[in-house]
Amino acid sequence: MQSRYDIESTANERARTWFALAKRSERDRTGYFVIEGAREVERASGVVEVVETIVCPDYATDAAVPSPSTLVSRRVFDKLSNRRHPDGVACIARIPDSGLDGFSPPDPALVLVADGIEKPGNIGAILRTCDALGAAFLGSGLGTDLVNPNVVRSAQGSLFAFPTASVERDQAVAWCRANTTVVVAHPDPGADDLWSVDLAAPTSIVIGAEHSGVDERWLTAGTPVVVPMCGTADSLNASVTAALFLGEAARQRTSSGGHGESTRS
Repeated sequence: MQSRYDIESTANERARTWFALAKRSERDRTGYFVIEGAREVERASGVVEVVETIVCPDYATDAAVPSPSTLVSRRVFDKLSNRRHPDGVACIARIPDSGLDGFSPPDPALVLVADGIEKPGNIGAILRTCDALGAAFLGSGLGTDLVNPNVVRSAQGSLFAFPTASVERDQAVAWCRANTTVVVAHPDPGADDLWSVDLAAPTSIVIGAEHSGVDERWLTAGTPVVVPMCGTADSLNASVTAALFLGEAARQRTSSGGHGESTRS
């Protein structure tokens, strides 16, 4: 009897090339990465080059099945999947260029710079916040690539919705200094107060890793700004800090009509 699957065994050579993309070295070598989830695959369509769509009919509903697709067994999809409850849809896509040549945030630029952040979950959460609040994303010396499976999963499709780039720190600093005013999230109680800083003009907001903060090059390039806190906590999660800064920037830009000095109540 003919199998209902195109690929049934995890030992299949083609399937093994998919599994290998969980490693950054293999993503870098081949130029491909995995996108999992029907919503994520749909949002990536037309933004990145999808070379193969993979569906497990045991998981996917009829409405979620793109065509044409390679049909795989549950055990093949389980090995490919990065989720506890997969929906049975994934694809293999070509890694997009992450350089600055095509990086063009809408005017007036609002750029969230993630400096030295290593945790993929934090990066994915920041990408979702950027998407929600109208910011571009610039990675500065990140500890992982933007197509890490955990970044893609945590971003929930936002990775494909707005301008993103990820470069070495010196390149990021140079671009932000040339195109924006730079503000740097910093725990120093003597720094400028977030609620008093103008974020309506073209602005880059730099958020550092929680254990090490921002690199000194950013402090030289920009103005340190502190989130006022009243409890015993002396720091916040990087994605939470990003949300506070971007939320204040969005508020100012809404009240000011999108540019210039903000209107304060």
